[in-house]
Amino acid sequence: MSRKAHFSFFRWIVHTMSGRWVRRAYVAFLLLALLVATTAHVRSYLMARKIQAVLHGLVQIRVDQTTEEQLTKMVPYLTQKDWKVDGIPHRRFYAQISSGSDRLPQVFAVALSAARSDRLALWLEHLLGWVGYRFMSFDASVLVQDRKVSQVEYGLANQWVRPQYPAYVGYIVSARSVHGFWLERQRGFEVTSVDDDSPQYRPRGDGKSLSVIYTSDAPPELTKRVFHLDLSCLWSRRGCDDARDIAPELWHDAQAVQTATYEQLISEKCPDKIIEGRMRYLPDISVLLLEVTGSRRVEVNEEGSRAEDWFTDYKLKEVIRGKSFGSWNNVRLRQTIPSPLDPTREIANQIWPPTKIGTQVLFFGNLYFDSCRFVPAMPATLDIVRKTPMPPRSPEDQIPRGLM
Repeated sequence: MSRKAHFSFFRWIVHTMSGRWVRRAYVAFLLLALLVATTAHVRSYLMARKIQAVLHGLVQIRVDQTTEEQLTKMVPYLTQKDWKVDGIPHRRFYAQISSGSDRLPQVFAVALSAARSDRLALWLEHLLGWVGYRFMSFDASVLVQDRKVSQVEYGLANQWVRPQYPAYVGYIVSARSVHGFWLERQRGFEVTSVDDDSPQYRPRGDGKSLSVIYTSDAPPELTKRVFHLDLSCLWSRRGCDDARDIAPELWHDAQAVQTATYEQLISEKCPDKIIEGRMRYLPDISVLLLEVTGSRRVEVNEEGSRAEDWFTDYKLKEVIRGKSFGSWNNVRLRQTIPSPLDPTREIANQIWPPTKIGTQVLFFGNLYFDSCRFVPAMPATLDIVRKTPMPPRSPEDQIPRGLM
């Protein structure tokens, strides 16, 4: 083909692609894309407004104080659900605000799940994000017992999840109120140093997921932060992929609690607030009054290097709460504990129990405490463990159904 033919063909292509009907098609496509993007952004904005309205109502609730009548006036978009367990009536109010009901994205989600293509899923996510569409689901739930609110919880997901109770793993931000922490048949569970240091308000997580558990008697100035979410990511370009952007106050609080716990651990003290928190919120705890009967330093061989270890003997003086644990001879001090700043790392255990013969100590058992298992039996500490009432075992607080 000659150069003249090539040039003529090129001119034909340019003329065709810039013709009147093609230009109109371009304009129509751009207008359609603008309309779709505007509609998606407006829809996301309206959905965010509904979520914020529910959160604004939830922040006003006081567990064990707010009545059912007050609840229905405070929180919009609630649906009532009644059921019975062993003849006992239960009532829950819930709200579900989700883009998961859209048919087209559901078809995409099912197809991508069947294809199992991460690259295709990422491409579709970017495409829908570009036009302003957000995969978002919000679930809120309020349990009512004896005409008063017994529990509040919510969960915000940035992907489709099967219908489930709020505060389960799978939500990017979630929260739940409790009266205490317990397991069926009094099985042991871990109580971290962070849990000990901040028993009423427990924020945790990272950019992938943030969660918080707060007790029914936690200070309102703390609990109100639980419901402060920035949902501008629903209609912004960045999307809702980082929990720290959605709940910046929870992220700041989680960091602050970890730092405060670390400072407490290196102070070589176990403050009374830790003891009070254990007695007030852990019905499965055992508390024993022991007396030191002997203590000795033992040299051990650790891979060819000589090291020292301490063993202490005790005798049981009194079972204050719970049950005893057999022999109390040759009790070894735990040398390291998980770091509150990074649970995957260990730090030196700087809180040593008393070892002088005749000294009385309190032992906290049946649960797996990271630190402060042995505490000097000071008069103020004894007063706390003897007078603090045992927390109730509310069914909704059982650990397996929740954030723990």
